[in-house]
This record gives sequence, structure tokens and C-alpha cells, in this order.
Amino acid sequence: MTKENRKRLSFFRRAYLAIKDFEQYGILGAEKISIAIKYWLKMMLIFVIVVAGIFIYQFHTYFQEALVYFRDNINELHFVEGNLEINQGETVEIKDDHSILPYFAIDTDATEEQIQDYTKKLSGYEAGMLILGDKVIYKNELLTQQMEYRYQDILQNYPIPDFDKQAVLDFVSQIDKVSLYISVFIVMTIYLYIIYLASTFVDIIMLAILGFIVARIAGMKIRFASTFSIGIYALTLPLLLNLIYVVVNSLTGFTVQYFSWMYTTISYIYVIVAILIVKADFMNKKAELMKIIEEQERIRQEKLREEQQKQEETKKENKDNKDNKDKENKDEDNKEVKKKTRKKEKDETGIAGDGLAPQEATKLQNNE
Repeated sequence: MTKENRKRLSFFRRAYLAIKDFEQYGILGAEKISIAIKYWLKMMLIFVIVVAGIFIYQFHTYFQEALVYFRDNINELHFVEGNLEINQGETVEIKDDHSILPYFAIDTDATEEQIQDYTKKLSGYEAGMLILGDKVIYKNELLTQQMEYRYQDILQNYPIPDFDKQAVLDFVSQIDKVSLYISVFIVMTIYLYIIYLASTFVDIIMLAILGFIVARIAGMKIRFASTFSIGIYALTLPLLLNLIYVVVNSLTGFTVQYFSWMYTTISYIYVIVAILIVKADFMNKKAELMKIIEEQERIRQEKLREEQQKQEETKKENKDNKDNKDKENKDEDNKEVKKKTRKKEKDETGIAGDGLAPQEATKLQNNE
């Protein structure tokens, strides 16, 4: 995969590679960390939009159920000067583990001892609500403590007039439900986005530290930024499974007891396997590089030997040519010396050096 192709990868293509192709983690981890962070922000935005949509669906369902329950079961309701009375102090207690509020109770005439008993029951649930005569006590899975809202404190900030059951029904009928759902959806999306970003950031840091340690143990020097990117991509499958689980749980009530452990384990396995594959890929490329270097060295040595052989042949040829030329020059010199010797003898004796008369010698020379 070239650099240009990596830049052109769509979000969903990256998600596909992060889930299916471990061999791409080395390439994805080598990219700028800003690319991985953008992928993480988009992934979490899609996640919270789906979760917020599910919440709105549940909100609509429970809102309609609460309205029906209120219309059929609440016979009397009076709110006067910060004091609430429902059905003349009749107690209502609902426990449903599959509801948004697993514990819900109404008792406008509860004593302090009864209130303590209710709050103790509420503490045993992740979320719930108590409606009392002078206050509301609320709890959810994100709060470490129960929140208490007194009606008098609310009236100081919001001038709510006295009302009864019919006033509540009239008010609900006048609500623009589409605008209400859109407002709740926007608020929940922003709220969940912040919460899940903080939560997954901690997970990514832990995965990055794990990847960094595994890389060091494997004898690899990988920057922390790269293991941080790998940690982001390793969360892709766990988040997808988490999203599927949230949808199934919301629609069917199906639960997996140790799902959070499975979520964490899968991401850790992805990081470890990705680092080991990167290590193996690095070793393979190193081996290929060594083979290439060896082949280049062999070719260089062969060329060097050929050049040396050519040089030796050239030297030998030059030497032979020189020897032949020297021999030819020597023969020429010998002939010249011989001629001079003959001429000298002729001048001294009048007889050619070969014992012939001058005329015969001259005739012989002319014939030659």
C-alpha cells in the first residue's frame, strides 16, 4: 500500500483493515498520529450517535408507558407550595432490571425511617428514582452518590405554579414531542461523546503502554506515538461488538455477564498480535534486504573480476606487441650492421665480404 493510497483510505476502509488485516497495523501505526486521532474521533461520534438514538427510542417507549401508567394509576396529584401529594400518600414501588430506571418508588408520606430504607434499596441498583413529598432522589451508573433535589430549591430558580393531575396531562399534550426528542438527542450525544472519549482515551493509553512493552520485549524500538495509533485501531472491533451488544440489550434485554472483560481482552490480543506481526514482517524484510545486499555484492565482485581480467589481457596483448616490435627493430638493426660490415670489407680488400669479386658482388646485390 503506497503512501497516496493510505491517505485516500476512507473511514470504513480503515475500520475494515483494523478488524481483518493485522499486517496493515505496521503501516497504520507508522502514519502521523493526527490521522489515527481523527479516525478515533469519527469512530466515537458514530458510536455515540447510535447509542443516543437507542436512548431516544427507549425514552419514547418509557415516556409513553409512564404516561399510560400516570393516566390509569395516579388518581390524585397535587403540588402546592413545594409539597407533593400522590394518591393520598399511597406507596408505589417498581423494580425492573431491563428498564432505564431499574428501581422506581413513589411515597409522598414516607417517614425518615422509610426514606432511609428506600435509599438503601436504591443504592443496590445502578439507576433509580424516589419521588417523595418534598424532594426527588435520583441515581444513575455515572454518579457515585445519589443526587437529591428539593422542590423548594427548584421553586427558587423556576417559578412553577401549583398544579394537579389534569394540569400535568394538559401540559404533556401540548409538548412538541419531535422538538423534545431532538433536544434530548443532541444533549445525550454531546454528553455521551464526552463520557466515551474520556473512557476510551484511558483504554488507548493502557493499550499503547502494553504495545510499547511488548515491542521492547520483542527487541523492537517503536515510538510511543506509533503504539498509541495501534491502540486506537485495536479498539475498532471491541467498540463494534460493544455497539451490537448495546443494541441487542436495549431491544431484547439479553445480557452477557463478563462482556466488559471480553471487550478489554480482545483489544489487548489485537495489540499483542499486531506488534508480533510487525516484528515478523520487519524480520522478513530485513532478510530480503540482506539477500539483495549479498546479490549486489556478488554482482559487484563479478564485475570487478571481469575488469581485472580485461586489464590483464590488455597488458599481455600490449606486452606481446612490444616484444614483437622490439624483435623487428632488432632484426632491422642486425641487417644494417651486416650491410655496413660488408661495405667496410669491400672498401678494405676490394673483395666482397662473401669472397666474390666486386663486379660479381654488385651483380648479386642488384639481383637481390
